[in-house]
Amino acid sequence: MAAYEDDVALAPGRSLTRAVTPRKREAEDWTLVLVAEGFEPRARQTAQGWRIEVDTDRVGAADGILTAWCAERAERLMPPPPEPDATTRPSQMALAYALALVMVAFHLLLVRTGNHRAYVDAGDSQAALVLEGEVHRTLTALTLHADLSHVAGNALFGGFFLAALAGRLGVGCALLAFLASGTAGNLANAVWYGHAHSSVGASTGVFGLVGVLAGLAAWRRHEGGPSRRGAWVPLGAGLAIVAMLGGPGPKVDFAAHLFGLAAGALAGLAISLPLARRPRPEPPAQIAAFLTSVVLVLGAWRLA
Repeated sequence: MAAYEDDVALAPGRSLTRAVTPRKREAEDWTLVLVAEGFEPRARQTAQGWRIEVDTDRVGAADGILTAWCAERAERLMPPPPEPDATTRPSQMALAYALALVMVAFHLLLVRTGNHRAYVDAGDSQAALVLEGEVHRTLTALTLHADLSHVAGNALFGGFFLAALAGRLGVGCALLAFLASGTAGNLANAVWYGHAHSSVGASTGVFGLVGVLAGLAAWRRHEGGPSRRGAWVPLGAGLAIVAMLGGPGPKVDFAAHLFGLAAGALAGLAISLPLARRPRPEPPAQIAAFLTSVVLVLGAWRLA
């Protein structure tokens, strides 16, 4: 049995701290902490457990340092709060793809009625006109497509990412995030190109959805674990998705895709601040967000 040193006389000017632990390893950790702070500690086994011996005139400071270190360590080791439910319900999946099919129907209607060219001229994101004040084009361009394959691809992937985000934010809020990130991406794209660029398509908003998902995931990684590392992983995954689905190629506006991703990622991080540990917004908020989205689209086209 180990001999306790509780009654052994300490060196002159030395005292024991109030911190007590039954584990020698933890006492050694305390010793290292105090050494890093400029102390000359020594672990002693007493009748109560392991305690740290320091200079008498520094016992108070040592106690404060050890108390703060133990509190910080306990906080780091606490399990994170449970994540809000982010499961996409079948109804949300159906609504997301129904909204995606609206884009296809709008394109087919324009082609069937012979109005496609006129609407593209009135609503494409022409950098020169956007910079001259026709900012509504950054939104109307999201509803226009060059051809059927273009709109079909955006409907397929857009529906998927809209449904994924709806699982966390709800369909109405996800739709508003699509419009906001896509519009911001088109605006940044117009500023980037200046006066010699024109584009149409929902892909800027589609990759905006990817950015929002990446931003939300990055915040969860930053706040959700003791290491607070790896926030870059979802953002890197978002870049990989853009490179795979919307990388450079003929008739591909790669810069718009990147700007959409960036705008969405910033939006995702901003959304995480109030919603990081809260459930998805309730139905009234979803209805309000959906109606806001409809009003924005109709208002933009009224200005076209």
